[in-house]
Amino acid sequence: MSFTGATGPDLSSFVTAPLVAPVLPYVFEHIETAAVIADHNRNVIMLNPSAEKLFGYKSSEVVGRQTSMFYADTEDFRDLGRKRYNEAASETSERVIVRYIRKDGTVFEGETSGGPIRNQDSSELVFLALITDVTVRMEAERALNRLHEITSSRQLDFSQRIQSVLYLGTMHFGLPIGIFSRIVDNEYEVRHVVHPEDALAVGTTFELGTTYCSQVVKKGDAVGFHHVANSELKTHPCYKNFGMEAYLGAPVLVDGEPYGTLNFSSPSPTRPFTGQDIELIRLFAGWMGHEIARRTDLEELRLAHQELEYQATTDSLTGLFNRRHMEQRLSQELERANRHRRPMAVALMDFDRFKQLNDTHGHQAGDNALKLFATEVERIARKMDVFARWGGEEFLAVLPDTDLEGAQQFLTRLTDGIRNAGFAHDGVDIDLTISVGVTMAQPDDTPDTITSRADSAMYQAKKAGRDCIRVAEMTPEMV
Repeated sequence: MSFTGATGPDLSSFVTAPLVAPVLPYVFEHIETAAVIADHNRNVIMLNPSAEKLFGYKSSEVVGRQTSMFYADTEDFRDLGRKRYNEAASETSERVIVRYIRKDGTVFEGETSGGPIRNQDSSELVFLALITDVTVRMEAERALNRLHEITSSRQLDFSQRIQSVLYLGTMHFGLPIGIFSRIVDNEYEVRHVVHPEDALAVGTTFELGTTYCSQVVKKGDAVGFHHVANSELKTHPCYKNFGMEAYLGAPVLVDGEPYGTLNFSSPSPTRPFTGQDIELIRLFAGWMGHEIARRTDLEELRLAHQELEYQATTDSLTGLFNRRHMEQRLSQELERANRHRRPMAVALMDFDRFKQLNDTHGHQAGDNALKLFATEVERIARKMDVFARWGGEEFLAVLPDTDLEGAQQFLTRLTDGIRNAGFAHDGVDIDLTISVGVTMAQPDDTPDTITSRADSAMYQAKKAGRDCIRVAEMTPEMV
């Protein structure tokens, strides 16, 4: 174990045989760092008061015993003996983390600087270790590393991340119950929970005042109580009703506004919470608030994108696709029908005497008639069928996997539905009919050729007296 100029005073100028007495005890008596001095065989010569406190031994209990008694892992004792606690070792300022064991059996992590100390002529040798308990710091670093792994994982969704943070907190703080809550007015709702007995369900609500989280809300910051029975909270409803002895919680803020709390608790008392515990739960809660805000922003962005896409592809009056989008879909459906050699029908539909409807009853009546068409389509069409407002009072239908007989049956249902809908405006009954032209897709069709045939067939339906369906004439080559 070592002592160097990098970690304390240079002793070589005044260390003489006998090396330890009487100088060294006084040198280390008042320093806060634990100091252990051993002879060339690594047997204990002395512990300073800080080392006695750290290991739980009086110096007189361990003098003459090998320093291996302080190591939690025998291999660490051997490894450091090879590297620095031997006669050939040189002084070093390097610090290492070693797992030590106290008299009571508890293990801690100690940041250790160590190596040999010799007198001026190198005839006497001792080993010195300066040890600082860094268990809390190392646990916090590991917790932060684990938090980073959780929050950056692409394999975990939002709920899984929240649950993982709750599990991390229960392990790190030694509190078995972890809750992420939503607080609205005076109502506390459990949104995510880790409970060793699964005794608390998501969605459970409490009056805020009956929870320790009311203290978090009141303070607006993290709070912790490690032994409620010995605190001013021993009369709190949460202690009376649930017997929770230990609690650590922090507010979750979303864009600076209170959202809920992150909290951990236990029915048993625990160690006092450190400043690092408080900072860590603030960090956990801060990440949750940031993640909720980010998800809210992403959701708003997604909805905005959906709205823009809807506006770009949809007719605002009827809610059916617009012509621009239908031209793209028609091309895709033609290519799909040809590739899979499946039948596909295309129909063009037009309201009869629509100008007369507008002139007689007003444009609102005309708009309502167009909306009625869309309602009938929604009622009887399949999910695979594609409908669009083609222009004015015209509509185009693409019916995949549909032969001519099936198309005529469907279009008859649609025209009957329009005719029998009982359409009225301002208390006046109005007859509505549509004329339809239908055609079947051919291997060499383009959107222009197939819609042109459907348009010609619709024109024939108009000439035949309206309110009817006509099939496009097919040339011998097409048949």
